[in-house]
This record gives sequence, C-alpha cells and structure tokens, in this order.
Amino acid sequence: MALTDSYLRSIHGREHEKVFEKTDRDGLSVRVSKKGKIVFQMRYMFTGKQRRVDIGTYPSFSLKDARDESMKVRRALEEGVDPQLYMAARYEKNVSAITVEGVMREWERVYASVSIKNSADIIRTFEIHVFPRIGHLPHNSVGTHVWIEVIEGVQKTRPAIAKRILTNAKQAHSWALRRKLTESTPVDGLKPRDFGMKVNVTRRVLSDDEIRVLYEAFENTGMRRKNALLLQLILLFGCRSGEMIQSKREHFDFESGVWTVPPENHKGGSSGRPILRPIIPAAKEMIEEAMALSSHKEFIFQSALPKDRERALNSASALGLPKTVMAYYQRTRNEIMPHWSVHDLRRTARTRWASIAPPHVCEVMLGHALPGIWAVYDHNNYLDEQRKAYTAWWALVMKIVNGESNVRSIVTM
Repeated sequence: MALTDSYLRSIHGREHEKVFEKTDRDGLSVRVSKKGKIVFQMRYMFTGKQRRVDIGTYPSFSLKDARDESMKVRRALEEGVDPQLYMAARYEKNVSAITVEGVMREWERVYASVSIKNSADIIRTFEIHVFPRIGHLPHNSVGTHVWIEVIEGVQKTRPAIAKRILTNAKQAHSWALRRKLTESTPVDGLKPRDFGMKVNVTRRVLSDDEIRVLYEAFENTGMRRKNALLLQLILLFGCRSGEMIQSKREHFDFESGVWTVPPENHKGGSSGRPILRPIIPAAKEMIEEAMALSSHKEFIFQSALPKDRERALNSASALGLPKTVMAYYQRTRNEIMPHWSVHDLRRTARTRWASIAPPHVCEVMLGHALPGIWAVYDHNNYLDEQRKAYTAWWALVMKIVNGESNVRSIVTM
C-alpha cells in the first residue's frame, strides 16, 4: 500500500518499539527510527547488487518532494550513474552553492557599482530587509513564495523599499543567471502590481507659487546653505541630483564656462560620452559658494556626517529636503502642499524649457540621447543654445521669486 501524508504525520515524532520500514512505489520507502524520525530511501540494483540511498528527511522533505527526487535518481541510474554518487554530488553542490547574499554582493561588486549610481544604497536596503531573513540560504533553494513573503513583509510598512527590492532582485538574478552563478530567477515573473504597488507615472511640476515658497524656505527654515544651493542648481540645470552631488571641483571649468559630467556620474554613461553644460553667471556664483562651503579637496557637496566627511553627500539625505519645504508651506499657509520630490525639480525645469528652447536642445540639456537616427549623425552639444536657454530659464525663476521689476529682461532664442 502506497504511503500517504496522513500516515506520515501519524508516525512522525512518536516512540516506536523498533526500527521499521514502509514501502511506497517505484523503489521508494521510508525508514522510521524508534524515536519517530522518518527518512525517505530508494532501493535499486547497481552492478548486480541491491543497494539503497537516502533521499531526504520528513517533514523537511514532503512525500511529493521525495517522489519527485526518486524519479530524478532513477533517471540518473538509467544513465549509468550510481545514485549514491548522484546524491553525494547533489549534496556537495548545495553545500558550495552561492547564497542569496553572495549573489547580491557579487552583482553589486561587478555590475551595480559601475553601472548604477546609488548601488551602495541598494545593497544597504538588502542588508536591512533581506539578508537577515534569507541571505544565508543557497540562492537556488529559495523559491518564489519565500521572496514573496519577504517583499510583502516590507510592503506593509515601506512600500517604496519593497518596490526597490523587487526591481533590483530581478536585475541581480538575471545577471547571475547569465553568468552561470545560479540556475533560477525566482522573482522574474513578479510585477509591482502583484503586490498592490502603485506604478503611476509622476507628473508633478512645481507652480510659480510653489517655486516662491521654495525660496522662502531657503531663508526662513533651518535648511543648510549647501542644501539650498543644491536644490537651486538642480532646478537651474534640470540635472539629476546624483550628477550634482557627485560633481568635483575639477568638473567645473570657469575659464571656458563648461560643467562636464563624466560618464560614470550620469545615467547614460554607458555610451562613454560626458554631458557638457554651460555655466551661466548665476550658476557660477552658486557653484563657487558651494565650493567655499566644502572642505573636501574634490567634492563640492560634502557629507555632513563626521564619519563620512571624506565622501560626497549621501543621496538619501538629499531626497529628504522637500519635506522641509512642505512643512514650511503647511506652517505658513495652513495648507498641505502636494507631495513632490527632488526629481520633480528636473521635471519642472524641462516643462518650462518647452516655451524657451527647441525640443532637441531641451533633451540635450537634460542629458538625454537624441531619438533614433538623429543620435547617430548629430553629435552637437549645442552649448550656445543651451547657454541662452539656461539664461532665459533662470531669469524666469528670478522673475517668479522677486517680481518682474527686480529682474532684467529675459533672453530669448
């Protein structure tokens, strides 16, 4: 009579008078100790001799698992492989298998640290939320359901962090599979919507009044001057926050009036091309002030933490700056300011540029590649056009903040 789950549950962990065996099918059986320990075994013939091999222990191995494994062992036997050697090889493979943490750290070391700007923040997220739970486990043994449990646990309190884990785990697993480090990509088929994560396209653009409030907050809150300068420069250049945070003194050539963003500092750096942006007088004044505030020999935006004074400002610190402005807005206006992020300053600039400069110049100012065949043949940096657009844009910002009477006429293209 074949084994059943109910039978195994009834004998597991119970005292028995003696050791006994119970057969299943296809050579599978269980050996039950006096203390109720159940071991799945498979009987077979090899080189004319009767043998047996342990497959797994119940309940870590379910009856279904044992039957599936016995079929794999039997296939190995049909190919002339001794099942004992087959199981020994499987055990050795599991013992030496790369762990979940090993996969993520190797991905970060080889790929992410070179290609992803905030790789240190990504790996820190996994150190806090993933590694303590499953980091020590062999990667190939951690199934999709386990990853779902981990991500759902984070999703309850930190939805943005949960989305980051899902996105970067997908990238790391696919990379590891291509490198033959692993045999599976357990989260590959999962999508943010499977966890109830919102995937809305952000369209937040600051209004004239909100730009005025931004400047009021610079003067009337405890925001550090270097942070105020950072936000102003991001708004002026429409650059990514990381491009400005990682900038060094040597990247700003005041003689030629050009800021060079090296490939390693921008998202499109895989092309090998730097981003060149003109430095208009207003930008020069702010950059020089930021340089004066930094004691670092390279970075103009230096970390404020004593232990990290040799590093650039942490990107996570910059992401929290809008909260200061929103709190000031609520305190002074008695209204809640709609949420916005540092990246929305870039979106605000691009939206306003549409009425100042041609689309292709605006895209170059953002650091985007031109579309299609255009990018193949047009390698202009449009520095003169950019300079006019930045001048016009900043004159408009000053007009919004200070009033038209205090701003010189806007330069148009």
